[in-house]
Amino acid sequence: MKILKTILALFISLTVTAQAETVMNISYLDVPIQKIGRFMELHEQVTNMQLGDKRTLQGQWVMSHYYGSGPSIMVQDNFNNANDALNDDPWVHVREKWQASSEEERKEMGAIVSEYQSFWNGHTDEMRRIDWENNHVYSEEADFNSNFILVVGKYNTSGNQGEMGQAYHDWVTVPAVESGVALAGNFSFHLTGSGPDVMVVNAYASMHEFATGLEGATSDTSDARKKFWSLVEGDHEDQILIHQGHIVDGKFVRANSN
Repeated sequence: MKILKTILALFISLTVTAQAETVMNISYLDVPIQKIGRFMELHEQVTNMQLGDKRTLQGQWVMSHYYGSGPSIMVQDNFNNANDALNDDPWVHVREKWQASSEEERKEMGAIVSEYQSFWNGHTDEMRRIDWENNHVYSEEADFNSNFILVVGKYNTSGNQGEMGQAYHDWVTVPAVESGVALAGNFSFHLTGSGPDVMVVNAYASMHEFATGLEGATSDTSDARKKFWSLVEGDHEDQILIHQGHIVDGKFVRANSN
């Protein structure tokens, strides 16, 4: 197992290094809608137990399902490179806290972690590569602490993935962000696990802004739009998610409802 993990790490590292990109590990969970609130309470507690200087995790965003097809929870973990993603130990600081705790504290900690882990039964993961410098754009005035919505599109192609992602970026994402309609957007490529060739995401403050952006995109007749659709192969999947929280200055913080 250790040899296979080493080979996988080497393969992924060479792939990502050649592209000068970082990676994100995305976990998909099927949490019952009525239990998402409880899941988020536990996620906040457990994640803050897990964070510390021995982790290689660089950031995390948690989203919940709002509309379309897809899982009810998406957890996106960001890493500087593939080795960090594969070798990160999310429980290293939890074990330290456990060792330093009293019997009563251990019982409480164990109950919290056990209930939290039950939500992860049957989850799936994928690793994606992304160039945050060139394939991500955002508004300097955006409020990412709110319950903004994230519109996710998943596509496959028989053509060039980079050209496909860039075409969508030029057609939808950049104009929407520059006009102030969207908060941010990017595109990423499949690396390992089960996932689409190209995934595009755009963040909006509300459904109203999304509708405005959609109206502009569907009426556009640019070459970028034509090129994008010419590269799409087969069916695609769309989903709208709601931001539930992310890591800020080494602490997981729940999104505010304002």
